[in-house]
Amino acid sequence: MAEHNDISIAHMSMIQGIITRLETNCFTLKAMTMTLAVALLALMGSIDKPNWVYPMAGCLPVTIFWIMDAHYLRLGRLFRRLFNDVRKHKIDDPFSMNIKPYFDEEQSTMRIAFSWSVFWYYATILLTFTFITVFFLYQIKEVTNG
Repeated sequence: MAEHNDISIAHMSMIQGIITRLETNCFTLKAMTMTLAVALLALMGSIDKPNWVYPMAGCLPVTIFWIMDAHYLRLGRLFRRLFNDVRKHKIDDPFSMNIKPYFDEEQSTMRIAFSWSVFWYYATILLTFTFITVFFLYQIKEVTNG
């Protein structure tokens, strides 16, 4: 097995830095989503006459964060494949960050978005907003009919 020279070690370090940043972005998106959800629910609890629009409005940013999270996860997987090829000395171009050759080998962003670990996190938040929306719609119907 060939030894790694300073260039391949530096190349792997750069790739590892990118992977670390992408994973940090995923964690940050999850934290921001939960913060947004809790803040929106707290806002609805403090309003005298809450409206069904508030929880439904929260669904849009949660959905956007969900897709962004899946995209960052996909990019992280692509860079892990690049890292592995550099480790195995399959990359001739030093410091190449080209991940295009791995696009067909890795799952799509939408498939990753619906994987069990990502789907259940965001779906739970969206379901909570949906149940609260239905609850407010029911309350509004009761008030107008009663």
